[in-house]
Amino acid sequence: MKQGNTIRVLPDNLINKIAAGEVIDRPAAVCKELVENAIDAGASRIEVIIKGGGTQLLQVVDNGSGMGEEDAILAIQRHATSKIRTLQDIERIHTLGFRGEALASIAAVARVELRTVPAGSISGTALFIEGGVVQRIEESGGNHGTSIAVKNLFFNTPARRKFLRSENAEYRQILRVLDRFALAYPEVDFALTNDEQAVFNLRAAPLDERIAAVLGKHVRDNLIKIEDESAVLRISGYVGNTELLRKTRNDQHLFLNRRAISDRTLIFAVTSAYGELIPRGQFPLHVLFLELDPEQVDVNVHPTKNEVRFADPNLIFNLVRGAVKRALRSDDIIPNATDANPMSRDDMLRRFRTSVIEEMRSFSGEQVQIDFDAVPSAPDPVPESAPPEQKRLRQAEPMMIWQLHNKYLLAPIKSGLVVIDQHVAHERILYERAKKNLQEKSGAGQQLLFPKTIDLSHEDFAVLMEILPFLERIGFIIKGFSGSTVVLEGVPVGLRIGDEEKLLTDILNEYKERQTTEKDIRERVVRSFSCRTAIMSGDRLSPEAMVALIDQLFATENPYFCPHGRPVMITITIDELDKRFERK
Repeated sequence: MKQGNTIRVLPDNLINKIAAGEVIDRPAAVCKELVENAIDAGASRIEVIIKGGGTQLLQVVDNGSGMGEEDAILAIQRHATSKIRTLQDIERIHTLGFRGEALASIAAVARVELRTVPAGSISGTALFIEGGVVQRIEESGGNHGTSIAVKNLFFNTPARRKFLRSENAEYRQILRVLDRFALAYPEVDFALTNDEQAVFNLRAAPLDERIAAVLGKHVRDNLIKIEDESAVLRISGYVGNTELLRKTRNDQHLFLNRRAISDRTLIFAVTSAYGELIPRGQFPLHVLFLELDPEQVDVNVHPTKNEVRFADPNLIFNLVRGAVKRALRSDDIIPNATDANPMSRDDMLRRFRTSVIEEMRSFSGEQVQIDFDAVPSAPDPVPESAPPEQKRLRQAEPMMIWQLHNKYLLAPIKSGLVVIDQHVAHERILYERAKKNLQEKSGAGQQLLFPKTIDLSHEDFAVLMEILPFLERIGFIIKGFSGSTVVLEGVPVGLRIGDEEKLLTDILNEYKERQTTEKDIRERVVRSFSCRTAIMSGDRLSPEAMVALIDQLFATENPYFCPHGRPVMITITIDELDKRFERK
């Protein structure tokens, strides 16, 4: 008996609905595709009108080049596009849309009214489509450009409609899409009307003004401009200073050749450029534009074109990170205390250090004599070459400090109480010292009375060989022995002696853990070193050691955060204490 065919060619209407599922999964996707088409048509003004979260109506009106009748009919066919002629064109994509699937996919799952008038003409074409089928074609008038009204989205695919969220949630998704376009194209006017209420009407403006219009007026005065160009990549835009740190990534916008992309590696490149300037769990605002030869990037990785693949991702990572790092060297990274009396970064830090130290000492009852040489486990004293203001801080002035649970240092100030984490404070001191030694190749080592022979795993030995030149600059003295055995003959000056094997293996383990989050070898070395060699929580400190620790903390460039981004200190005000005790 002859068996019937089990494989069949799907009908066109079903093919279109399946394709729509790849591209059109919610009203925001409709909005994205239609706005992309408007921009590609050269529009200088784009209006979006929505009702019912975009499910009842989502209309995009532009003043672009418009289409003739034949092009309008072809535009709703699958894989009909004006962007591609040959296979090579796919590798040189300069437009936002290019597959020719968007209108066909939208029309397959909605009722669509398309009106378009070509530039230079007084009449145009109106198409009425339902479920992918053209119902009628009429002549239409009006200004040049195109209007596409998408009504009753997913009317013929009720299962897909069930997966939509509330109207308000869908509206917010549309708003996010339009925000990205408004940032990417500040030279274009954008307007949005939601349920007959005007939401915004953005006029063309410089990028910083557009950022302020979209992300908030307070943003403008806290932006740091980036202009960086290499033979491979041009980077422009703005990053926020520390005043604009966020607890989410919502205000991180990245555009490649004016196309919004989502790339976790590049976002990390931006964030890591801030280093210890931002605490853990917070994220910097940025609106960055990358311009790259289209042949060096594949934008056809995902149907939404949100993800891309670079020919040399490591190179792009390093170029982005380097550009942001260079921009952050300006004084704008730390916000001014007041607009009327701006201070430089150094002035601000100096004022803060001096006032806090003076407040601590003003509460002391008796003179505390400090003998730094008698405190081998404490940080090194301030060097004799230090500026006069730092030398004054090390003088034996009165200071009241307490150690709480061998973990926190407490000191009174006029406004209340300062609480310092002893581990992260020492970590900050060691981190800055190690970075300076790496740059100047000046790290001094102290010889161990009894050199320590250490057996390492093959992996740890390989890691040690990778970072050995950097450890030697910091002050370690390490010699090879045989196989994966090494001899530790010295450690950086100032480190306490004892359990050197654990010290070295801890540094290696910390370094390995950081390889996925920290790409710069030097940075990984100094962070691993400072973390594993700092005074630990639980270490008891003498009064002299506590004073030395605080003095040197306020002599660092950034006493607020440890290299990992954790806060070094907090203040508890008298007002807060009064509230806790219900004092009026």
